Amino acid sequence: MSDLAQRVAQAREARGWSQAELARRVSARRRALGKGRVRQQSVNQLEQGDVGAPRYLVELAEVLEVDVGWLAGRNIGASAAGRPPAEVVRVPLVSWVEAGDLVDALEPYGPGDAAEWVPVAHAHDRLIALRVRGQSMDLIAADGTTIIVDLNDRDLVDGRHYVFRHDGRATFKTWREGPPPRLEPRSSDPDYQPIEPERGVEVVGRVIRKTEEI
Repeated sequence: MSDLAQRVAQAREARGWSQAELARRVSARRRALGKGRVRQQSVNQLEQGDVGAPRYLVELAEVLEVDVGWLAGRNIGASAAGRPPAEVVRVPLVSWVEAGDLVDALEPYGPGDAAEWVPVAHAHDRLIALRVRGQSMDLIAADGTTIIVDLNDRDLVDGRHYVFRHDGRATFKTWREGPPPRLEPRSSDPDYQPIEPERGVEVVGRVIRKTEEI
């Protein structure tokens, strides 16, 4: 099996995606660029090593958020997006209480500190994993889904999803610039209402992906 085949499978499995889900995400990315769809059969053939570098290699790397050179089997060199090469890293799975304490932490976890670790293929070096509780964001990540949070990314962008600290507790919401600025739930339950912070917003980090598809 080629490096490409192994690394596509490795990065996909680190996210908990099926081949069909990966094909769906790559197809969505390509449609936005006016390109054709990718079938689940094509992903399967790629992971079996039956084909070489596909026409959708760049979109594949973008969806998986890994370096395109790493994906193709080159361990060094810049990617098309300028990212450093990614590798599968172990990310600490923490509690929501612990997440709320990480706003000002510089180096929150070291090897062996966490009771459970989640494998993630990514170039970033300050990530945590959180298991979603409740239905307030079930249109984005259902109850029980594990989300990966980049502690280095605290710059708020309208429409992106973050973990915030509000009233001393961590909460997973979508940021809306407003007016008024607010933390917005994305729920199938209309009873969940936006939060309008009175004393500003404390950002734990941006949610960069979920590792389990429900």
